[in-house]
Amino acid sequence: MKPARVADAIRHTPEQNGRGSDRRSEFERDRARIIHSAAFRRLQGKTQVFGVYEGDFFRTRLTHSLEVAQIAKGIALTLGADTDLVEAICLAHDLGHPPFGHTGEAVLHELMRAHGGFEGNAQTLRVLTRLERKHDTYTGLNLTYQTLDGVLKYKTGIDEAALAAATDGPVKGFYTDDWPLVETIIQWTGTEQHRSFECQIMDVADDIAYSVHDLEDSLKAGLLTVADFRRLPPARVTHDVNLKLAAKGHTLSDVTIHHELRQIADRLEALERTAGRAARKMLTRDLIHEYASSVTIQANGQIDTALPNRVRIETLKAFESYHVICNPRVTSLGYKGKEVLRRLFAALDQGRESIGLLPEDYGEEYERALVEGNETARKRVICDFLANMTDSYAMRFYSRLFVPGQGSFYEML
Repeated sequence: MKPARVADAIRHTPEQNGRGSDRRSEFERDRARIIHSAAFRRLQGKTQVFGVYEGDFFRTRLTHSLEVAQIAKGIALTLGADTDLVEAICLAHDLGHPPFGHTGEAVLHELMRAHGGFEGNAQTLRVLTRLERKHDTYTGLNLTYQTLDGVLKYKTGIDEAALAAATDGPVKGFYTDDWPLVETIIQWTGTEQHRSFECQIMDVADDIAYSVHDLEDSLKAGLLTVADFRRLPPARVTHDVNLKLAAKGHTLSDVTIHHELRQIADRLEALERTAGRAARKMLTRDLIHEYASSVTIQANGQIDTALPNRVRIETLKAFESYHVICNPRVTSLGYKGKEVLRRLFAALDQGRESIGLLPEDYGEEYERALVEGNETARKRVICDFLANMTDSYAMRFYSRLFVPGQGSFYEML
């Protein structure tokens, strides 16, 4: 598979090329549209791992997306990909994620399971092609097919069979309503069912960013300590690492995983002795450089970091999931977010009574689905509204509906 060329860029709705002195390429214009979108701005208020209300230090979905784009640009320069296209894809890749992190995604999947499901990547495509508004001649942002292909990590429709078979969370893919669009995209890009060259760069940069940056955030929050790295890893960590490495025909023992974790502890302690307060940042810098600089096109044609570094990335991800994402200090707050979304969904889907509770544009869509008797469309409107919310807006909207004395006539919806 080869990198996309800007000369081949094409949009669903043709547009006049530039205005006057505008010399930007089609991919540069895509990147600009994403940056200026409302969905991109909302990422500043959406949880990455730690709630956005926990302090200004921790990553949000917005800062994570910016960091992914920066890492991916370096990889793109090495591999000869168009950096503007890669950056656009990275900046857009999390636009569909709901408030409250992965717990928010899980509860919306649960609520929409009988009506097409919910999944962050599928919602990203929906945001870019349906929900965002830029012009009256088309819906969405009218991005190039090459950019849209780059956010299609999973080229499988989320159909009834897949939803029925799912037992461990959201089904990866795209909504079945988007089948015609996806077919058109892959027809023009020629990538078929494979991830595009640029999508693979985004995916490995995403793995590097959140494995390393979640480590930094977790150390800062006190949810991870050097002592944790020195203990023998729980069986679940070993299981999760090997599950990820199975596709590469690689299996690790808990002794090997423990060795990798101890190396992190050794490096951090050595830096703390020589660099003091800069130690965490220096470790982050070094790990990102090591992982990103070893990304190549593998023998099988896939883009990935070198196997020893892939092992380290998966080890960090599994270790952080066990100690941080599944930590009661984090999950108890996630539970609150799930209950907020459940109650809001129920309150906003009560037929005609709910129309007046929704912002005008969503209310119109909801009423149209209600008149047509389309239950799935009705619930999708509610799902879109909730998925677009930031964490704080969801809490404020919840308080407005359920907490006496909260909310104001002057407060914008």
